[in-house]
Amino acid sequence: MAPCAVTGHVFRPRSSIAAAIGWALVTAAWCAIAVHDGGAPGLARQAPGIVLAATGVYAVLVRPAVEVSPTGVTLRNVVRDVEVPWAALAEVRTRYALTLVTTDGRHFAAWAAPAPGRHTDAGLTRREVGAIGGDPDGDLPPASASTAAPSGAVAAWVRHEWDRAIDLPGAAGPGAPVRTRLAVGVVVVLGVAAALVAATALA
Repeated sequence: MAPCAVTGHVFRPRSSIAAAIGWALVTAAWCAIAVHDGGAPGLARQAPGIVLAATGVYAVLVRPAVEVSPTGVTLRNVVRDVEVPWAALAEVRTRYALTLVTTDGRHFAAWAAPAPGRHTDAGLTRREVGAIGGDPDGDLPPASASTAAPSGAVAAWVRHEWDRAIDLPGAAGPGAPVRTRLAVGVVVVLGVAAALVAATALA
């Protein structure tokens, strides 16, 4: 039987949807208050602060994601994206967050898949160890490896798709390099909005 091709998936924290809805409501209320208090000029004065706050919330709480595609894994962090092809992936770790280790020794952490705090270490049972492919009779791994934690759940998913990808024809050969790029749009909007907020405060 021919190996199954990797399918595309996107992981985002459940809190990202609540954050987006919550801040949309806050932004709408902020705009309404600005118009009520000062009309169009009042809204214009408040606009830089509104844009700065909304963009900051988007960058920190909504934008982060882990994307798995037929070609590899993409980490979308606050202001930077990292694309790791399957051929360049050497290890998947979970100690502090989902972390991709590349064949050239670089480490890239996923903002969207943090590890739980130390106080949850005792929550990882031997049954869970078996479920994630570990040795139930050996030392218990940290709770960050548990599929109940974002880091462990996404790591298990990435490893599963990685195993499928390396079985595909040509996967063992050299692939595309690891690519990192700045989220230029987010950085520009944050910078311009912050500058306008400062200018308004000093005026």
